[in-house]
Amino acid sequence: MGSPQAGKLFLQALTGSGLESSSLQQHSMFDTVALQTIKDVEASEGQVTCLIPVEERVQNRYGTLHGGCIATLVDVVGSAALVTVSERSGVSLNISVDYLRPGKAGEDVLVDAKVVKVGGLIATINVDLKSTRTGELIAQGKHIKFLSSKDKGIPTAPSPQAMRAKL
Repeated sequence: MGSPQAGKLFLQALTGSGLESSSLQQHSMFDTVALQTIKDVEASEGQVTCLIPVEERVQNRYGTLHGGCIATLVDVVGSAALVTVSERSGVSLNISVDYLRPGKAGEDVLVDAKVVKVGGLIATINVDLKSTRTGELIAQGKHIKFLSSKDKGIPTAPSPQAMRAKL
């Protein structure tokens, strides 16, 4: 069974947040580059919340929260919520996002991921992103995951040899 602590560790491992000398930080993975600013991570059974400031590195050319960053938040924070109730983090089958209004530069966006259902092979997670300034919904995401029996849960950094082998 998963735990709230596992959810926080999962998110920290993928984003590099709260990790002083993580081997993950030595690799330039999209998750760590785009999401290093995640803060105030909270986890409970079936739920993970965090804040992301709409800083320049996560903005699009209009100065608002980039849609790709929003989709990544649905993926990563949704997966963190899953490991609060499951030992398996799964692999994505489908991620959908409804973009409702812009996340404006300089504001914090609340990311709230809640596990809807964990079955034998499939899990469903809903993720809401809201402006902390107005409370308005910025985007809603749904993440459907396949739960493999081979899944080990919390990710680890690939070895330098494994990274070189992919080149």
